[in-house]
Amino acid sequence: MLSIHRSEASIKNTHIQGSELPELTARQYMCSTKHITFKPVYVGLVEYGMPCDPCITVKPVIYPIIKEHGTAVCAKIAFNHLNPGHLIEWFEYQKLMYVDTIVVMLQYLNDEALKVLTFYARQGFLKILQYPAVLPGQTDRGFESTNWHSEQSPHDEQVAVYTCQTYLQGYEFVAVIDFDEFIVHDKFMSYMTMLKSELLPAYPDAAAFTLNVSFFITDWGVSGVEPLLTSKYIQRTLPRFERYKNLYIPDRIQNINTHEIQPKEGYKRILLRTHNVVLHHYRKCPRGDYKWKYCMRITPSIDKKMYQLMPKLLSHVIDVKARIGIS
Repeated sequence: MLSIHRSEASIKNTHIQGSELPELTARQYMCSTKHITFKPVYVGLVEYGMPCDPCITVKPVIYPIIKEHGTAVCAKIAFNHLNPGHLIEWFEYQKLMYVDTIVVMLQYLNDEALKVLTFYARQGFLKILQYPAVLPGQTDRGFESTNWHSEQSPHDEQVAVYTCQTYLQGYEFVAVIDFDEFIVHDKFMSYMTMLKSELLPAYPDAAAFTLNVSFFITDWGVSGVEPLLTSKYIQRTLPRFERYKNLYIPDRIQNINTHEIQPKEGYKRILLRTHNVVLHHYRKCPRGDYKWKYCMRITPSIDKKMYQLMPKLLSHVIDVKARIGIS
């Protein structure tokens, strides 16, 4: 009693990274559904001319949520080991910014961090999608900095970004950031308020906004007040156009990756080089990057801005830790 519809697939997007070809290329396919008389439940992709066996070649169809005035965050891939306390702090900050939904693909994770993701998934705040624990192909690589493969790994990461782009297409505003990054407005405006009251009035034809980055280098040592990550490390670089991330409007973009945006015709990507919103990135000195060769010699600035949120954020973190049962 199966209803089956078969149509030719075409390439929607192909990820291009540098001049060297990877073993496996990140790519999106699409096919027409306008002549289907039923609601598809599964979808499969087979080579041209090959039979379509619904028992082995299909995956469940995921229908995107439509939230016209919603804000979402794509956290890409959760892997290896994440600090559970810092993870809770990041999620609670997103709540303070009135984010509606976060999407992450889960590869493998330490037990306590997985408890944190499970907690927010049960709340309906986080959508967890599965990512292969064993990466396909013959290239030996991973997402850790010590196992990053310069040709192949960006394509592995792009699979998650494409997934977010499709899953979150029904939202009004989406940010693509990692778990060690915080989008901070100097007045702590929510992402949507900032978009509506400042960014779109100034740039009505914008498809995306690219943020400058202040690096809070943990190798420089504790300079603030424990226990929160954002209050513990308050030494930073000046905002710079490096490892930047984007906020984008799904209706106005054609293609995205971790750092770049391709707007639809008639729209623009806006580089916020002097605006009062900055991406705070908490990390160690980048290894193997010539620009950071003298990382430990940089004279940092002191930024106590996040102290303003510390009482509320710390209260939320303590409460969640108790509910999850982690110290």
